[in-house]
Amino acid sequence: MKRTSLLLLLTLFLLINSVSFAEVEADETQAPGAPAAANVPIALLYEESTGTVLFSRAPDRKNAPASMTKVMTAILVLEYDPELSGTTVVAPEAMSEENCYWLDVNHLEVGEEISVRDLMNYLLIASGNEAGTTLAMYVAGDIPTFIDMMNAKAAELGMENTFYQDPHGLSPMPQATTANDMLKLCLYAMKNETFREIVSTKEGVIPASNKRNQPFRYGNSNRVLRPQNNPRYDTGFTEDIIGIKTGYIGSAGYNLACCMVHGDLTFYSIVMQGKELEIDGATYYSHYLDTVELMQYARTFTRCGYEPGDVVMELTVNGDGTLPLTVKESVAMLVQEGAQAETVCDIAVEPQGDVTAGDAFGTLTLTDAFGNVRTAELVSMVDMEIRPTFAPEYLIGGAVVLVIAAVVCIVLLRKRARAKAQSQADMQAEV
Repeated sequence: MKRTSLLLLLTLFLLINSVSFAEVEADETQAPGAPAAANVPIALLYEESTGTVLFSRAPDRKNAPASMTKVMTAILVLEYDPELSGTTVVAPEAMSEENCYWLDVNHLEVGEEISVRDLMNYLLIASGNEAGTTLAMYVAGDIPTFIDMMNAKAAELGMENTFYQDPHGLSPMPQATTANDMLKLCLYAMKNETFREIVSTKEGVIPASNKRNQPFRYGNSNRVLRPQNNPRYDTGFTEDIIGIKTGYIGSAGYNLACCMVHGDLTFYSIVMQGKELEIDGATYYSHYLDTVELMQYARTFTRCGYEPGDVVMELTVNGDGTLPLTVKESVAMLVQEGAQAETVCDIAVEPQGDVTAGDAFGTLTLTDAFGNVRTAELVSMVDMEIRPTFAPEYLIGGAVVLVIAAVVCIVLLRKRARAKAQSQADMQAEV
């Protein structure tokens, strides 16, 4: 039944995606001064706290994910066994040619008893394929059921262009993902502290077991995280690289999802379809070279914005007083060092009467070099009583009216006095 449902999913995927990924036009977004990243046809650079795409090339082009598939496998394991407290045995099916045709020289053995934590370390650090199949069976009981779970989780995360066929990534197209979908998965996975810790680890060990008298050591396959004294893979800030996963099969090329934390910023890069390059007589891999280039570019940016409580502007009130305004919610953008976001404050309401902290008076708008626009309400930081104010023209007009009234009054009083005097004179004359 499970294999039937998998075949139906595969058929549907083929019908929907009958156009080859090579026929899809590249969609490229860059800011002036962006790196070339010329050695990969698919690339994405994203900052999490501001939601900013700094570099984008063909982010929705499909490609086989290769071992980046293991990110999804790991998440399903962590949601099934959050403490990684279980143990299991490597089943014959997990090591079969059908389910796992590629093994490293040092690898697990059929019948080996091993902890789930050791399996997860081996899966994510050394990219052990047999760890993927063993963990799939641990969670779901069989591999087809686990693959159904992978595709269901992808749908839940909004990975609309992703389709899984195995738990390790050895399958070619139509198993596929995109840079945008891989970013969604990375953002989700890196929220799990256990996952985050494992993918940032540089080395690990598979302990001795019932099938092995000696342990064997392994290193992280991410050479940007672990440059091993290779200057072309060394960003200059290796300590800030915290994951996450490599991937390679022949049809997919070399792939890398990477994460870097720099101060209060978290950057993700996704590069796909990398290749081998000959440079100065040595072989290098473009997924590492272009990731280094993207991450070095990322570090030229800083965060620009406001938090609630920051004074954005002050309005003049009560003659010479001021009403400080702040933002109702956080608003921020990325700007390159030495630059600033374009800032516009639009005051829609004049303060008057009794003002309460939190009352809205307008909008703050920030615009960055990528054309992104962020807005936030401008609100009062304090309670204040605003006295009525009068424009100068009103004061002049009032003064003129008062002068005219005074003149009229004087004229009337004088006229009345003359009339009274005349009346008295007439009375005396009659006498």
